[in-house]
Amino acid sequence: MKKIVAALASTLLVTTVFAQTATTDADKAQVKANHEKTEAQATANKKKAEAQHDAAKAQASANEDKASAQADANKEAAKVARATTAEQASDARGDATKAQAKANKKKHAAQAKADDKKHDAAKDANVAQAKADKEKVEAQSDANKAAADAKVDAAKK
Repeated sequence: MKKIVAALASTLLVTTVFAQTATTDADKAQVKANHEKTEAQATANKKKAEAQHDAAKAQASANEDKASAQADANKEAAKVARATTAEQASDARGDATKAQAKANKKKHAAQAKADDKKHDAAKDANVAQAKADKEKVEAQSDANKAAADAKVDAAKK
């Protein structure tokens, strides 16, 4: 009888050890998954920040181009006030009108370019986040599989 009790106790002890090992393996897998998820999100955040920085630079450049174009148009408009004859004033008004049209075209082109950069940046940020989300799901799936495998192994012992 003592041998049966000792054998049962030994079996329970071995089962408990294997169960603890399985839990430890599952815990390790979850820690690894958490680390991978954190890394994936950090990478996505970095890429999103870079994209936003690029978009801000593009908008700043567009603003400079627009201001420069408007300054050129304003110079031409100022010539109207300095004209001393009707003919000079008429010519200056024509030049000012052309310069303003050119400035408007440059301003529109600069803003369109900046808007394209912003769109590309937003797209890049969305792609980076989608990749991070996918990596996080895969990491959690791996951890869940490791936990399930550990439970199966523990049940077999």
